[in-house]
Amino acid sequence: MSDLVLPDGSYFSVIGNVRIGAGGQTRLAMLRHRLFRTHAGVELPIVTYNPVPTYEPIRAEMRRTGQLMDDSPLINLHEDLRVRDLTGLPTAEVAASSGSFADEVEDGYAWRRQSGDVWEFLRPDGSLYARTPPTHVDGQVAIFDQDERPVGSWPTLGGLWRWWTRQIIPAEGRVFLISDSRFVADELGLLDDPRIHLMHQMHNPHLTGARVWSSPVSESYKSSMDHIRRYDGLLSLTERQRDDIALRYGATNNLFVVPNPVEPVPEPDPLPVRRPHAIAMIARLDGQKRIDRAIEAFDLVAAAVPEATLDVYGDGELRDELKARIDAARHGERMTLHGHDPHAREALWTASLFWLTSDFEGYPLSTLEAMSHGVPVVSMDMPYGPREQITDGVDGGLVPFGDVDALANRTVELLGSDLEPMRTAARAKAADHDHRRFLADWQHVLEKVVELKVSRVQPRSHWSVALDQGDDPVTVRGQLELIGAGDDVELVAQAWAPNDPAVVTIPLHVESDLSFAGTLSRAEIPANGQLRVGYVWRNAAEFVPIPASVRRSARSVIGAALRRTGLRK
Repeated sequence: MSDLVLPDGSYFSVIGNVRIGAGGQTRLAMLRHRLFRTHAGVELPIVTYNPVPTYEPIRAEMRRTGQLMDDSPLINLHEDLRVRDLTGLPTAEVAASSGSFADEVEDGYAWRRQSGDVWEFLRPDGSLYARTPPTHVDGQVAIFDQDERPVGSWPTLGGLWRWWTRQIIPAEGRVFLISDSRFVADELGLLDDPRIHLMHQMHNPHLTGARVWSSPVSESYKSSMDHIRRYDGLLSLTERQRDDIALRYGATNNLFVVPNPVEPVPEPDPLPVRRPHAIAMIARLDGQKRIDRAIEAFDLVAAAVPEATLDVYGDGELRDELKARIDAARHGERMTLHGHDPHAREALWTASLFWLTSDFEGYPLSTLEAMSHGVPVVSMDMPYGPREQITDGVDGGLVPFGDVDALANRTVELLGSDLEPMRTAARAKAADHDHRRFLADWQHVLEKVVELKVSRVQPRSHWSVALDQGDDPVTVRGQLELIGAGDDVELVAQAWAPNDPAVVTIPLHVESDLSFAGTLSRAEIPANGQLRVGYVWRNAAEFVPIPASVRRSARSVIGAALRRTGLRK
């Protein structure tokens, strides 16, 4: 155990669900659990919210593969509700169910039944313990005691999640909730308790399209990103993503960076012989991972290096489609889809190179694991991660995003070179991501969220903004009313063009009453540019648009009394 000390408190790792063969989000949660416990002496129970008849098969497989320690708690909402004593709770008002229910039998009993847009969940004795909507979070949710008396009711699943979370955490003392699920984190953000410290670990880009800071936000991330002020800590895997978030939503004091770790892997003795032309991938067979690009690139590599092979470990919905493409390219004997293999990483000891061809990543664990096995990585430069992990020409290769020809050419070049220096450098890069760095990063985050908790704000605002469009320069002026504002409020005005990562900052002169004015030359404003003004105040930020075209020469006053009140945390 290291001498690193994390802040006192009760820790919980909250995640929507845990699945066998799941990707990086679940794997990181399990890895963080082991590292906290093994090297920091901190218990970190894993808490899940998904409906299942039993988690025992998942626990058994996770323990068999070493992802879950033998006595590690993995707590599930539905498993707990089936056995929790709910007697003594006041009766709740719940509408009676109607319709014909169809039973779903698993684990030896009918554990739930469905009628239209209602799921009812049953104990092994057949008694009803919960009623929820089936596939979304909106709709009446209720729980029932052993006599089927309704004892709790909420308008959404989030209400049940918050109530149950309060049941499993200690009644007193500091609590740290570390969420890997943006949906769970968004709901738990409504817990109003000064002793609860909520952190959300992001795993993928929050942006779509061109993925510059101002690009559209993914629908699955939109609610979380709109409510950053709810979190004591929002954790990105790279500084680049953190900076994109800060540009779009404001550089609040609850933004942190904690890159993924990788556990050191001792070299086997004797060390397996490397296959000199073997390329490996570990990836789900889905749209994100773009194995179709790998097939296309391998076609070019195989033409130049007839001995080359490509082994892909992982399964997914596109397996049949990808297998057909491999067969059509006549690579059936040289390119193999191995499916899910819990021992896939052991095959890295014999690989020469590792490929990553995804559309996007967060900070891929598979590439770090390849490096820990002495395998240089050749990756497309996507957001985010590969650029932060790979030093091009030293421990791997980085090629332009989506450029199949460049991937193939770089691979052919490296397969024909002495890779030993790169292998050594790759192992060293992986060693930089060990538990010591990971836990030190977490120590910093946890200490800061404790320090900043007492200074969190929940502001309400009123904006008056005008754009004075004389010939030149353009002047932005206005006033912000911010309840309770102190000297640490920062005002900012910006101009930018769609899909352009560059931002032009408009210098503002700010008075003590938060009135402000700033000027910008028309030549500095991008074509079709957009303008906004905003504030950053501790954990909170807000921006309002200045919705006028600066191409007009007429003087106009716009946006007067842009108003937003009652902002949620």
